[in-house]
Amino acid sequence: MKIRIIVASLACMMAATGCETMDSKTQGAVIGGAIGCAGGAVLAKLTKNDMGTACVAGAVVGGAIGYLRARNAEVQEARQATQEVASEVPGARVSPVETQTVQVTDRETRKTERVQAFKSVSVDIPVSQVDTPDGRAAVAKLDAYARKVAAERGETVDMTVASAPEKGAASASRVTLRQTSEVSGNGQVKRSYTADPRVPANVQRYTIEVKNRDRVEV
Repeated sequence: MKIRIIVASLACMMAATGCETMDSKTQGAVIGGAIGCAGGAVLAKLTKNDMGTACVAGAVVGGAIGYLRARNAEVQEARQATQEVASEVPGARVSPVETQTVQVTDRETRKTERVQAFKSVSVDIPVSQVDTPDGRAAVAKLDAYARKVAAERGETVDMTVASAPEKGAASASRVTLRQTSEVSGNGQVKRSYTADPRVPANVQRYTIEVKNRDRVEV
């Protein structure tokens, strides 16, 4: 019981430091580091080793695991949402989830890890299905994922709804027809409705995209 109390207390104290300026996904990394430090220190106490060294080692492992889990969860949620759309809407096609390598550095130890973060995903929904109950439910799932990411990151998430240009349109490049924005937590979802000659005439393409920094510190 004493071990649990010590671990919980240290985790709470460490996680509270600086969390006000972090998005919820990064907070998960900090809490992971706090738990890692606390667990390492307690283990050192029991084995009569140096608690400071054990805390640092535990924090590195905990922080890396926490941040990695946060990013992995984001990617898995994108795959789940789009796979559900593909399975529920006849003719829908999903592109592979794109990720980006982010260099994650621990502020205390300066140890750097490479983490794959969600970048974008696209779904093609047949025009004939867009206004059906299944089509509307599919779009709602994509909207929900975009809102969730925006809220958790506290950042802007871009969602593009692209259709082929109308017959007779001369433009050879993408044209933005209108834009809207929606607040989600401390972030926002920016929706762009476009005419894109790269999109087949029989589908609407929904793309969700975020902008990752190449390097972050936790």
